Amino acid sequence: MSISTPEKPTFIDCTEISITLEFKAQSEAAYYELSWKQHGQNWDDATKLRIGATSDDTITAEAADLLPATPYYLRVTAIDSSGFQSDPSPELIVDTEGVSCAPKSKSCCVIQ
Repeated sequence: MSISTPEKPTFIDCTEISITLEFKAQSEAAYYELSWKQHGQNWDDATKLRIGATSDDTITAEAADLLPATPYYLRVTAIDSSGFQSDPSPELIVDTEGVSCAPKSKSCCVIQ
């Protein structure tokens, strides 16, 4: 049995140490795995966050404890109740904000 590959996550917001994104829910998914890594890092070493499925059409998730001014690659995998995994979604690439002494203004860079 196979499960559909999630669509590419959509960027919502970021800070110096977090990235918030959303993705479309899938009816066959029991839960999702959000994975993120720095540029040059192997996906096998990526940080993973398990996210429970909901009845909502979209799911919002946050990658946290990140480094400032650093590019991160993020993707989502759907897992069904039997444990079958989808292929990972296309990657979303986001630079976290840099640390600044100036008044706050968003400086995240999203690479599509």
